[in-house]
Amino acid sequence: MNIAVTGGMGSGKSFVAKELARILGCEYVSADKICRNLLEPGNLGYVLVSRTFPDRFFMAGGEIDRTVLRQAIFSDSKLRLKLNDILHPLAREEMKRLCSSAEAGERNLVVEVPLLFETGWQDDFDCTLVVFADAGTCISRVVHRDLVPENDALKAYSSQMTLEEKCSLGDRIIDNSGTFEETRAAVRLFATEIQ
Repeated sequence: MNIAVTGGMGSGKSFVAKELARILGCEYVSADKICRNLLEPGNLGYVLVSRTFPDRFFMAGGEIDRTVLRQAIFSDSKLRLKLNDILHPLAREEMKRLCSSAEAGERNLVVEVPLLFETGWQDDFDCTLVVFADAGTCISRVVHRDLVPENDALKAYSSQMTLEEKCSLGDRIIDNSGTFEETRAAVRLFATEIQ
């Protein structure tokens, strides 16, 4: 079974996805990591971005300045769409390849896809799992995790589809507002239900 795990910034989707993969004894894949790899110098995503984006997004050695790029895409929706138009088709192609490989080997696969519903990729998976936490918890986690001001975390959080909307679109929901143990118990229950 190919399972997509999604949620909002700071909801704990990485924790849930990794825990689910551990319990199921299967591979965990991150769409964000696929995108980061695509932006490494020499890879196709990097080549396409370097042809499209101005020099201010690149450091002296030619690498993409990820901090500058991240700040820009959260404040400029046109720039964000331009980057997504480059990266999303490439990332989706890689995820489909991994899903096909898992299916052929009759293995489970857990894929963390933050923008699953925004991109319309939910039908690429057998099951979609949404990780929920209240907005205050999510923003607090982003502030502490990324060491950013609360205003920046709020701006980034607000740029995404609401968690309530994602929950209405998902097959299953895991509430990650409580303790790690409560979340682990919910993930274990979900894993037993799909096996």
